[in-house]
Amino acid sequence: MGGVGEPDWEPAQRGAPLPTLRWEQVRRHNLPGDKWLVIERRVYDISRWAQRHPGGSRLIGHHGAEDATDAFHAFHQDLSFVRKFLQPLLIGELAPEEPSQDGPQNTQLIEDFRALRQAVEDMKLFEAKPAFFGLLLGHILAMEVLAWLMIYLLGPGWLPSILAALILAVSQAQSWCLQHDLGHTSIFRNSRWNHLAQQFVMGQLKGFSAHWWNFRHFQHHAKPNIFHKDPDVTVAPVFLLGESSIEYGKKKRRYLPYNHQHLYFFLIGPPLLTLVNFEVENLAYMLVCMQWTDLLWAASFYARFLLSYVPFYGIPGALLLFVAVRVLESHWFVWITQMNHIPREIGHEKHRDWASSQLAATCNVEPSLFIDWFSGHLNFQIEHHLFPTMPRHNYRRVAPLVKALCAKHGLSYEVKPFLTALVDIVRSLKKSGNVWLEAYLHQ
Repeated sequence: MGGVGEPDWEPAQRGAPLPTLRWEQVRRHNLPGDKWLVIERRVYDISRWAQRHPGGSRLIGHHGAEDATDAFHAFHQDLSFVRKFLQPLLIGELAPEEPSQDGPQNTQLIEDFRALRQAVEDMKLFEAKPAFFGLLLGHILAMEVLAWLMIYLLGPGWLPSILAALILAVSQAQSWCLQHDLGHTSIFRNSRWNHLAQQFVMGQLKGFSAHWWNFRHFQHHAKPNIFHKDPDVTVAPVFLLGESSIEYGKKKRRYLPYNHQHLYFFLIGPPLLTLVNFEVENLAYMLVCMQWTDLLWAASFYARFLLSYVPFYGIPGALLLFVAVRVLESHWFVWITQMNHIPREIGHEKHRDWASSQLAATCNVEPSLFIDWFSGHLNFQIEHHLFPTMPRHNYRRVAPLVKALCAKHGLSYEVKPFLTALVDIVRSLKKSGNVWLEAYLHQ
């Protein structure tokens, strides 16, 4: 069944008991084209099926030769439906004397987290409030209309144009949040409805590909702040984060003045991420992966935007307005999404359990009605990462339970003021740059 070499186990005959396997055997199958993983003590060969995985082969491949039980529960709503796809991949089960997890992991923490998840399910905190998300979509559409009416009624002068750009940027930011909810299938019970709605919000309201976003974002959730598995922190050689600072310093690599990266961050980070990096990466993904439906949705956004504003500004002016909105939106995206991650631990794979890995890479920001709305509830990053399919309006309710779990096991549950969280991004970049410089000069 494995993609490389001869099998080191005896496949089961139809109707016969499942072969028992040891972690030593499972551990050998974590190669390209040859991957096994463990879910609920059962061993699955995903070598050939990974390319068909709806979340992408990289996402499921990141859990190769690991116990993926908690990740399996975190990413899927309808487990009975998903198990139908797992059954043909089943090749064995862990031997009775084998632990459920490989390596030195906190078994009691794992059990307590799973008990917490069951309690959360019993409290019905995975059930969404349709009115909440309906209001979110309504206020996004209202802002789109308001921006156009402002130019229509007041003309394309400087002041109306600036106000319209600000309103459109807020609308774009809130659209990021809504499509994010849909991508995590946290609104509709039927995952197909979530995916269709996400294509509309991401495509028609933003001009991006839903499949592209899910491809990169699910990897981030599976292995947050892990180099070469989380695209959000695999940013070298432009920026050095966490352990990469020491590595680059020791190897005498100096592609940029990294001891000043906290300064050039303001020039190429917040202003250009959405306008340049995301636009190019998104278009390349749609073309290479032949996501033609997403491409049509994205084209409909640009057609609508140009048809709405070219009559007032002409083509150059409409493009300038588009760039202004993207740059403003990009600032929001970088600061809001990275304030919970960049200041945390960043490095190579540690093979931690689900709860420990998520808590090591995230922190929260003090809640308020404004911050909750402005950040799309991403200020509750800890709760979001532990329970990614949970509707965001329930984060406040689950937060005390998560905090109690962390206190019991001595885990960090960090909550910062909003401005401190923003400043910590720059502090972390400066610290990483100084670590690089010290290693560069003294090795």
